[in-house]
This record gives sequence, structure tokens and C-alpha cells, in this order.
Amino acid sequence: MEEKRPEINKLCRRCIRRCKQMDTIIMLDCPRFQPRPFKSEVLKFEQLDLFDE
Repeated sequence: MEEKRPEINKLCRRCIRRCKQMDTIIMLDCPRFQPRPFKSEVLKFEQLDLFDE
């Protein structure tokens, strides 16, 4: 049986700290927030369709 991991809050996903909160929590601000020094979003290559003919 697979164990489903809880979803992480959107604000927490962009942070490097380990104090992640669940997605069900609504957070507007976090005093411990430290942004990642790099972009970690999933890349979508939809723009490549511009060059198809």
C-alpha cells in the first residue's frame, strides 16, 4: 500500500527551510521565509510550438 505524502503549501514550496506546512493551511506571510536562490518551478516547453509549421 502506497503512503500518500501531503501536499505542501504554495508559499512553503518556494522556501528553503524545512518547516513546511500542509496545503490546507492558508498562509499569507511567514516570518521565517527564505526564498530559494534559484527557480524551481516545473518547466513547460509550450513555447516550442511557436516554431512548428
